[in-house]
Amino acid sequence: MKMEIINVSLKKEIESLSYPVFVGNNILTKANNLLKKYIENKKIIIIYDNFFSSKNVLDKTFMDFFKLIQENSLSVNLIPVSGGDQTKNMLQLTNIVEQALSYEIDRECVIIAFGGGVIGDIAGFVASVLLRGIQFINIPTTLLSQVDSSVGGKTGVNSKLGKNLIGSFHQPLAVIADINILKSLPEREFRAGFAEVIKYGLIKNKKFFNWLELELENIFNYESFQLEKVIAECCQIKAEIIQKDEKENGNRALLNLGHTFGHAIESFGNFDGKIIHGEAVAIGICMAFKFSNMSGFCSKADVERVLNIFKKSKLPTSLKEIKNFSINTPEMIEKFKYDKKTRNNKFTFILNNKIGESFIKNDVNVNHLIDFIDKEI
Repeated sequence: MKMEIINVSLKKEIESLSYPVFVGNNILTKANNLLKKYIENKKIIIIYDNFFSSKNVLDKTFMDFFKLIQENSLSVNLIPVSGGDQTKNMLQLTNIVEQALSYEIDRECVIIAFGGGVIGDIAGFVASVLLRGIQFINIPTTLLSQVDSSVGGKTGVNSKLGKNLIGSFHQPLAVIADINILKSLPEREFRAGFAEVIKYGLIKNKKFFNWLELELENIFNYESFQLEKVIAECCQIKAEIIQKDEKENGNRALLNLGHTFGHAIESFGNFDGKIIHGEAVAIGICMAFKFSNMSGFCSKADVERVLNIFKKSKLPTSLKEIKNFSINTPEMIEKFKYDKKTRNNKFTFILNNKIGESFIKNDVNVNHLIDFIDKEI
């Protein structure tokens, strides 16, 4: 069984931190061995997406994983959570924390997140605040979470004013990305996750982007070789960036290509499923490239290539493609004020000089931005 290990190494003021990201096909069957040193003789709480339970019957993949964790741990308790962004809020956080505390946990307890990005974000945040911080392990089950949100330590919940505005940086002990579990995803979720994959090629690896253009059909046919390369490559790129800037004081912001537009779009959808994160990011990335071109940075040819790969991936490239979606320019500009990159009321966007070369653009001209959005919506 082939498995790749990407090590994420972070330099701390007192000591360094390093954790593995295991990537491979059907490697959840080895979870007891991969995670033994982290969970042995400890109380475990698994916070899982209730997508893996139906009529109170647990999915076989999840049940097999649960039994493997039981082999080495002191005890295992389960907390099911809805994976939708609508429930990624402070009320949900409080409910999970109170339930976890009812299991008489101690500071040696380990949280395991089993689900997509929402589950990983909220479980990681729970771990960061319980008893002033306990350890957690991430088992991402969606393409989006495997290539992006499970690595890097960003945790949190949404606010009424915007996405991911409440949270903390809390790195996992380990991550297991099993590509076999991706086959259980609805096609829409899988394709939406691919938006984050494309992002990595666009920000700093044109060779990877070129490869994605050639391998689209194989990727969407769930070919193991291509999927393993996709996940490993994205995790490696992200690891290289966050190792130099864990808490987004500099170039880690490049990972937000398209997300300033995307998060604003998501919030207008009220997280009701009309548009999901990856779809909003796809539109956001296309807007970022169009805005880069309008601002005199990247070429029209590069914009067309970017739009084309999203279209071939059956992802939206414009807000105009989303039916019954109401949004206006002043409201969108207002949303940008709550973006975490905004400083002193000055907007910051991630733009591109070309495919594979993103940069941070501080103090974007608001009038220029308004003109652009007026044309886009």
